[in-house]
Parts: sequence; structure tokens; C-alpha cells
Amino acid sequence: MWASLINHQYPSKYRQGFTIVELLIVIVVIGILAAITIVAFNGVQNRAKVGAVQSALAQVNKKILAYAVTNSDQYPPDLAAAGVANGDTNFQYSVNNNASPRTYGLTATNGAFSYYVSNATTQSTLGGYPGHGTAGTATITNLILNPSAETNATFIAGAGGGVAISRDTSQSFFGVASIRAVTDGTIVGSGTQHLTTTGSYPAGTYRASLYIKGTAGAQVYGLLRPYGSGGADTVTPATTMTGAWQRLELPTMTVISSTTTQFSLMIRTVTAIATTFWVDGAMLVEGSNIYTYADGSSSNWAWNGTAHNATSTGMPL
Repeated sequence: MWASLINHQYPSKYRQGFTIVELLIVIVVIGILAAITIVAFNGVQNRAKVGAVQSALAQVNKKILAYAVTNSDQYPPDLAAAGVANGDTNFQYSVNNNASPRTYGLTATNGAFSYYVSNATTQSTLGGYPGHGTAGTATITNLILNPSAETNATFIAGAGGGVAISRDTSQSFFGVASIRAVTDGTIVGSGTQHLTTTGSYPAGTYRASLYIKGTAGAQVYGLLRPYGSGGADTVTPATTMTGAWQRLELPTMTVISSTTTQFSLMIRTVTAIATTFWVDGAMLVEGSNIYTYADGSSSNWAWNGTAHNATSTGMPL
């Protein structure tokens, strides 16, 4: 009887429960189920976004084509003319009604998804039309009009004393040509003003770079000069030529007024010795970053006018 009373009043302290191992197993299982659920949810959400982008792209494309039907086969000059505005889907549009045949490109983006169509690509295609940003990545513009001297379009604004400048197809870092400058060594600082860009540019920061090859041992410096802006020249330290192609990166330039009409990118010699050098692959962009060289002939880039005689736009390479 006493044993019975003791067992009744003082229950055993060894009750059964979950062990640590069992709890860990439960937590792992819950984590796996949660991960599966999240992946499935994201997949459904992403498919919905893709469907929305493609649907919006198709609707806007129909408006562009309808506009052309009623306007002598001219594509709309901008999306507003076709009655299109950005909403949940962001649109980018390029058009050239002067080309033969006329061309256009339309990119639609929603979050991380971009699709495009064009006069040549009628089916919705993953990615962006050349010159358009994709998946939230902004484009940049190379402001130099003929950045690798690929044509005989004007690329020389002038020259310093004692220097001869020409387009040369015997040397190039990009494409088939470069700009060749020969100094006679009579004037320190002689060199070339070339690779210009003209237009109206906003106040802000700009960064230039180019490739140069010169007589081994000669010293040169790069100079970026803004006209009409009140900004000061940006100059690199003296660089010693090695006889091979080298990249010259200019410091960031600050333009204090938006009245700039021209930038001139120059190369000049440091010492009064005869020097031959070639310049190719020049970039001038807004902002303080240095980018891999690109122009309208690069992958997914586009000329904003006549090829090799206009600015060019695309995503950073």
C-alpha cells in the first residue's frame, strides 16, 4: 500500500519527450518544406511577370504597327505619339524612319525580366534591343563621335604646332584604323586635338579613356578640354610610351555649367623630341566610372545616328 501511495503522489520524473535529434530532424524537414514552397511561389511569380511583360510588349507593338498603317508606313517618333506610357512595365523605344527599310526596336522590362521586338524580330525575344538597358541595368553613352577612326568622317578639331595628323590603317587596337600623329620635336606640348564631340551637355562629371601606342621612351599626356562650360582641363600625369598599345585613363572632369558645346580629347608630348603615336578606342561618358571600350558596332550597342559619326549607346560591357 505504501508503495502505491508513493507512486501516486510522486510521479516518475522520467517522462518521455522529444530528443534533441528528433527536434533537429523536425526543424530540417520544416526547412526543406519551406524552401520548396518558396521556390514554387517564386516560380509562379516569375512566370506571371514574364507573361505580363510579353503581353504588354505585344499590345504596345500592335500600337506601333497600327500607327505606321495610318501614317504612310512611318513608325511613331516616340511612344507618346502611339498613346503609350510606362506603368508596371517600363518601355524603351528606338526608331529610324530615315533608314531603308525603316527600323524600330521596343524593349519591355518588369523587374528582372526584359523582352524585345523589332521590325526584324517580330517574336518576343528575351533580352533587350541594341542600345536598350535590360533587367534594371542602365545604359551608358560614348559621347565621342568617331571613337576608333573607322571612317574618314571628321575626327580632328585641330593640331598643335609641328605636328601632322592622319587616319592610319596600318595600326589599330579596335577595328581597322587609328589616328596617327607625328611631332617634329620643335615644340614642347605639341600634339593633336582630335576625337571631339559637340552638343549640349548637362553640368556634372565626365570620364575619358583611350588607347595609345607611341615611340618607346617618349612621354605624352592626355587632356580633356570642355568648351563653353567654365570647366577646367583634365590632365593625366606624364605617361612613358612602351612601343605597344597602352590604355590612358583621364581623371574625372567636373563641368559646372550646362552650356558646353564641345569636348576635345587631346594627346600632347611632354618633351621636345620627335614622336610618333597612334590613338584608338576613345570613350567619353557621363559619371566617374571607367568602362570597357564600346561603340555602336559593339555587341548590343547602337549608333545614335550615322555609324562612326555619332554618339553610341548600350549597356556596360
